[in-house]
Formats: sequence, C-alpha cells, structure tokens
Amino acid sequence: MNIDSALPIDDPTISSLIDEIARALLVIDSVDDINYRRNTNGTGSVGAQFRHNLDFVTSLLKGIEYGRLDYSDRERDIVVENDRQHARARFAELVKRLGDVNPRLMGKSVLVRSEIEPKIWLPSSVAREVEFVHSHTVHHHALIGEKLAGYGITAGTNFGVAPSTIEYWNRKAA
Repeated sequence: MNIDSALPIDDPTISSLIDEIARALLVIDSVDDINYRRNTNGTGSVGAQFRHNLDFVTSLLKGIEYGRLDYSDRERDIVVENDRQHARARFAELVKRLGDVNPRLMGKSVLVRSEIEPKIWLPSSVAREVEFVHSHTVHHHALIGEKLAGYGITAGTNFGVAPSTIEYWNRKAA
C-alpha cells in the first residue's frame, strides 16, 4: 500500500500516528538488511525496535475493537525483525486499518491492562491510547535513530523527535 494514497483522516491523533509510521517506512526503505538486523550492545536490532512498535499499534487496534487493551500481549513476529519487506507490508496494513478507525470512536472508553499489576485494568479512552502509542512510537524511533547513528547512518530530520520538541525548536528559531 502506498501511504500517500490513503484517504484523508478526520482525527489528528490518528493522522499523526500514520505520519509517524510513514517516517518509519522511509527509514526501513533506506537501511540495508545488515544494519536492519544488526544486534548491538544487547539492546536488540533496528528491526526489533520496529517490531515492537508494530506490536503496540496492533494491540491498540485490537483494543479499540474489543474495548480492552493489553500492551503486554504482543505477537512478537520475529519475521518483522529480520525481513524489511515483511515489516513494510505489516506497517502498510496497519496504516490502512488506522485509516479505517471511525473518528467517533476516539471518545470511547477502554480498559488498559496495567503493566505494573496485570490483574488491574485501568480506565482510558481510545484518543488517549492513540496518543500514548504515538508517543511510544516516537520514543522507539529515537532509539532507532541512535542505533543507526552508531552505524554512521542518519535516520532523517526529526525522526524520533516529539512534536512538542519540534514546536519548541521552531518557536526558539523564530
């Protein structure tokens, strides 16, 4: 799926998450297989970081559908960690599914399994969880950017930088 051909999204949080995934796809396309799979310092590979992000978006979509999100119950598809084309296809599929989320669901209440005490389910909303997954994705993109920088590869302008930081930089520069 071509990200540019996606239908316009009515919700800014969904749109921002799709844009962040589009940045991930550009990085996946620009990195060779060796650096995508390369495991350094016991912190996993670039591919493992992307797989982790894919798992969180998948959990989000599943949670929207069922009204319960469990970010610990992840697929952990090892093929995503090792095969850039497979990862690309999986992310493109998620972009389509995100684009299909009805904006009226953003205010819907959901329960989120606590990562500290798994027996507890915490109240949240779809919109808040989309924001969480976006922030989590940006954070892992920063880790990916640092990994790639260690290999002498630039991930791209503002890859892994929070929107609030970009806004701050822009205000400071003005």
